[in-house]
Amino acid sequence: MSTELWVKNGYVFTEDGFRYASIRIIDGKIDTLYECDSEPIKENKTNSIDASGCLVVPGFIDAHVHFNDPGRTDWEGIETGSTAAAIGGTTTIFDMPLNCSPSVTTVKSLHNKREYLTSQSYVDYALWGGMTSNSISNTEELAQMSEGIIAWKAFMSESGIDDFPYVPPQQLEQAMKIAAQQNKILALHAEWEEEINTLTTFYKNQNALNERKAFLASRPISAEEQAVSYALEAAAKYGTCVHFVHISSARVIKLIQQAKKSGINVTVETCPHYLIFDEEDFLKAGAILKCAPPLRSREEVEGLWECISNGWIDTIGSDHSPCLFSMKNTDSIWEAWGGIQGVQFTWLALLDEALKRKIPLKDILPLGTANVANVFGISGRKGRIVHGLDADLALISLDETTIADQQSIAFRNQYSPYENRNFLLKVKKTILRGKVIYDDQFGVTPEKYGQYIQPRK
Repeated sequence: MSTELWVKNGYVFTEDGFRYASIRIIDGKIDTLYECDSEPIKENKTNSIDASGCLVVPGFIDAHVHFNDPGRTDWEGIETGSTAAAIGGTTTIFDMPLNCSPSVTTVKSLHNKREYLTSQSYVDYALWGGMTSNSISNTEELAQMSEGIIAWKAFMSESGIDDFPYVPPQQLEQAMKIAAQQNKILALHAEWEEEINTLTTFYKNQNALNERKAFLASRPISAEEQAVSYALEAAAKYGTCVHFVHISSARVIKLIQQAKKSGINVTVETCPHYLIFDEEDFLKAGAILKCAPPLRSREEVEGLWECISNGWIDTIGSDHSPCLFSMKNTDSIWEAWGGIQGVQFTWLALLDEALKRKIPLKDILPLGTANVANVFGISGRKGRIVHGLDADLALISLDETTIADQQSIAFRNQYSPYENRNFLLKVKKTILRGKVIYDDQFGVTPEKYGQYIQPRK
């Protein structure tokens, strides 16, 4: 027997902009959009949601989270991580292959992780696979893994995780070749290890320099530029589809944009923290804002927003990289864990900032919806409000506010650089495949509806 749900009287985000419309959902799929004055809906129909006054947008797809499950659930876990995602309007996440233990670099670890996560998530999920200097020579194993992953992830500098060693330049071409043969995306953490290592050694010995300033100086934009340039040359050579994650600088985005124009198959992600915070915030707050690449100058922040306006950035991911508070609360910035907790607040922060800057939301929303689905090959299921796609929706009110106080934080370790910020909007409901998984009055549903997303062949 079919199930039917109506989402009525909302400002629905479509590829033609916002429409005052109602959505008919059948069996968890978008069926039809009706203009509000023409919908064939009976007023006594009980299975409906009144979205009056709300934006109705596709559920957000966060392609960059570290939920650390299995193995490091004291840092996060799929249950708490997906709870936070749902509260923030995110309906699909792609979980990175490192920070869980063991890292996902073998068929066995991929299989075990997939089995472990079954029935544990509130949102849909896909899994990344890891290419490391240890695993890259085992082409048969990598070929088997490719059938179950959304894409490959590799580091061009030390990852901070012992069982996820970085891929040095001499092995990167092999990684490019393998990904191209498999028709898989290779996503890169692009910082040049040799430069970072040299500068880190130097600045650690500069006792006169403030430690936080020393950390910033140890990971300059030039390290990103060198890594990205090298990777683009290799991608061009092998025809690899390469995706650069968490790019922090407009200078580097421009480099990637030039490569796109030359025909290289490349896409680029940035993160909310690079669009909200700057190096002065890091100098004041310290380790809670430590990440790699580090936060940049306010000039670079403004440059990234300009890149968004130019259409040069493809996706935005939270890079939610949690840890115990004790791993941040250390005497030395060098020893503190680098990573930002923010999956719950990504789109609240970004849309709030866009509204303040008077940037049209139609220019921002695709970066977390349709664009992500396009890049990663799931546009036949996710990312838009059109007939036949999963009914993944977020209902957002611009007439209410959200305060990110500690009590509202749903990820496991309740601290975040977004804490105490006031966002001039509120997620009212999050809907996954036609089921309400979060309601601002009642919280997250007890049922875990999240399903594994089988990647395209």
